[in-house]
Amino acid sequence: MNFKKLLEILKKGGGKNKQINNIIIVILIGILLIISAGFFKDNKATSTFSNSPNSGNSTANSQSSNDLSTTEDISAYENEQENKLKALLQSIQGVGDTRVMIYFSTGEEDVPAYNENKSSSVINETDNSGGKRTTTQNNSGTSIVMENDGEKTKPFILKKYKPKVTGILISAEGADDSDIRLNITNAVSSFFDLSADKVNVYPMKK
Repeated sequence: MNFKKLLEILKKGGGKNKQINNIIIVILIGILLIISAGFFKDNKATSTFSNSPNSGNSTANSQSSNDLSTTEDISAYENEQENKLKALLQSIQGVGDTRVMIYFSTGEEDVPAYNENKSSSVINETDNSGGKRTTTQNNSGTSIVMENDGEKTKPFILKKYKPKVTGILISAEGADDSDIRLNITNAVSSFFDLSADKVNVYPMKK
């Protein structure tokens, strides 16, 4: 027997039974309202829970994408420097095929723009004996200049310093000749502004 049929049977009663039936009907309606309220509350809670992870994943994916882009840019720069070095070496008289490996310091360094804030105030004081005293207070500080990037803000970058070369290893045809080896060392030292001890040159295996 469903709930609707039960209400119809209770309504048909008469006299005292009808009064009792009316009370029962009110109680049943109250129970129905409580059950309905609990049902909608559960649905709302479930919906909120299921949406939360998606928001977190979106933020994580955005950060991962930025990190990947930075890594790819640095890798492309390092490959470009190695190709330039190989072209330089192969232009030297007596140098044939070459293999190079360049060692870099840590990633790029960004230099943001700063606002310099300065302020000063002068305080004049008079003591009980009529003496006067003047105090000058100077305040200074800096803050990073920010710029809009879509829906967010980021520091305004004035300069970007690429990874610094810290050492070079070269294997070259013709480097078994001491004069050619010296020419390679001098050329690379000048090109990358490195001391000679940071440049290691070896003959290529025949």
